[in-house]
Amino acid sequence: MTRTTDVAIIGGGVIGCSIAYQLAKRGISSTVFEKDRLASSASGATAGIVGPIWYVDHKVEPYFDLAMRSLDMFPALTRELKEAGVDPEYREGGVMKVALDDDLREVLLDNLIWQGELGMGVRWIDQDELREREPHITPDAQGAVLSPQEGSIRGEAYVNSLAHAASSLGATVLDRTEITGLEFEGSRVIGVRTMLNDICYAGHTVLAAGAWTGLAERWLPDTIPVRPIKGQRITLRMPGFLPEGPVQSVIPQNDGTILAAATREEGVFDHRITAAVQEMFYNATAVYPMLRDAEFVGARAGIRPGSPDGMPILGPVPGWDGLSVASGHDHVGIILSPATGVDMADYIASGDASGLDFFSIERFTDGRPQHSPETLFTNISYKE
Repeated sequence: MTRTTDVAIIGGGVIGCSIAYQLAKRGISSTVFEKDRLASSASGATAGIVGPIWYVDHKVEPYFDLAMRSLDMFPALTRELKEAGVDPEYREGGVMKVALDDDLREVLLDNLIWQGELGMGVRWIDQDELREREPHITPDAQGAVLSPQEGSIRGEAYVNSLAHAASSLGATVLDRTEITGLEFEGSRVIGVRTMLNDICYAGHTVLAAGAWTGLAERWLPDTIPVRPIKGQRITLRMPGFLPEGPVQSVIPQNDGTILAAATREEGVFDHRITAAVQEMFYNATAVYPMLRDAEFVGARAGIRPGSPDGMPILGPVPGWDGLSVASGHDHVGIILSPATGVDMADYIASGDASGLDFFSIERFTDGRPQHSPETLFTNISYKE
């Protein structure tokens, strides 16, 4: 069987589906190929915190700009998606980081200097206001930084809403359809081949398979430098208790459950739930001691796509016409997904990739300075 599409997208996670939706809005057809079910790995196992000021390095300007543009897009985007028929479960309750000890208080206040200049109303709240907002918070809390314009989203619902909205505009989304090869015409990629030996011809192909993107080296003489980083999270239920918004990495859900996230396991490429989840119990109860009595609902693992410098890889794959990559978002795929979708769709529609130069795969080989982004969450992860 053969089919044709304007754009073939390999990967049905948040990045692939965001690109498909933005292409559909521009009248460009796409077919998304997902080897499992949609959001089956990192996108579905995410904590879902939409908090760029904590998780994206503000000192790397193009990276932080991508994140802040995404944050600005979330309210209108999620309204669009909900109106299209599937609620992405976006919560705009703000994100709060609590000073659980003197060291963490110092880190938070130091960072508040630049965070307070963003025009987002980020501010310090004292113990009295903190306990008014969150009466079940640990008595060790010395105060907190509140970022009121940030929030959270349920990863699986968000991906499904993007896929549904894209489909309603003409995209085709195929789950449980693994891609086993690319189709070539000289140095041009002209489509993909599925596990059933079906061919889909496409004017453009996007490698957006998350941690599996690096496996494209089976089809290319080049390496796509994406590595696996496993993350695990747990789900708890405490009847009568739900935080107002994400506090540290304790995240309320619309169904009344609470997520506690997340481990970071470099180079691990499996979805097993392991004893490492005990870290999540410790971190959650350090913030809310009452959660020691919470019901354990379940746990989930996902594999994040890491790049050599921790930032996404976006744009053309050198030497191959009609082939691009959108991967390597690490732990911030959800946060960066709206602007990534827009920028990739704009590039595919126009053929002009100059706006993606900073994130080009060529940065690893052309001698440009390498960045090593830092994130505040790494400094306080022992309490998260």
